[in-house]
Amino acid sequence: MPKSTRRARGARVDVMEVWQAPKQSWPAVLVGMLIRWRAELALTAVTIVVLVWLDGRTNTVVMWLIVGGTLGVVAVLPWSRRFVLARFWCVLDRHRLRTCLRMAKIRTMNLDGALPFLLWARPTKTGERVWMWTRAGSSADDLENVLGYIAPACYARSARLHRVRSLSTLVAVELVRRDPLERPQAIRSPLARLSARMQGHNVTAEGSEPITAATVTPLPVRQDTPAAGTGTKAAKTTTKKAAVPEQSARPSVVVNGEDLSDYID
Repeated sequence: MPKSTRRARGARVDVMEVWQAPKQSWPAVLVGMLIRWRAELALTAVTIVVLVWLDGRTNTVVMWLIVGGTLGVVAVLPWSRRFVLARFWCVLDRHRLRTCLRMAKIRTMNLDGALPFLLWARPTKTGERVWMWTRAGSSADDLENVLGYIAPACYARSARLHRVRSLSTLVAVELVRRDPLERPQAIRSPLARLSARMQGHNVTAEGSEPITAATVTPLPVRQDTPAAGTGTKAAKTTTKKAAVPEQSARPSVVVNGEDLSDYID
């Protein structure tokens, strides 16, 4: 049986890269778990403290009524409900993102098997943004190649990578869940308010300031007189008023430095 050459081995596409994860000490593992589960641990500790405090001052029925009423108020109020849901998605994204980077087909860790540090997650208008710190041996290009796996892993529409120009090791993965323009209500345009104002309605348009027209002063113009020996009657000096441009009956309207007078009837 002929031996395989180096060129033949390099042309194979079914090669799997295998490396061993480094051994970590128990203190490092414990600190990592505390950092990853900090939100859940803090919520559990606060819940236990509140339940113990209520149990010592009220009976069991009143305690659970207070807890249920508090949860009901949080669920009914729009702003509190949005706050809780946004924080929930931030916590879930960190866990799902770590699982995706560890299980993805494309390598996102260095040769020692170390994943990027997941620093923090913050809600945005379109979803969430997770900030990460890349380890030595990995780069933002590795994370950009795995964006197609990150979006479905975090139950998002799409995923984008944001690079920090001043520091290449700090990157952010932006998860897009919704589009603010896809609202059932129509988005109001500032042109509609300006049009209503020009029609005589007293509507305050933000950033609209009329431009004061420049003052034009007419200057006298003297015609040339014929010579005295021609016998013709000398024409009197007449003055003509310079053509004064007709000022517009309505002032110009400027919004954010742009003249919108041509768009308003």
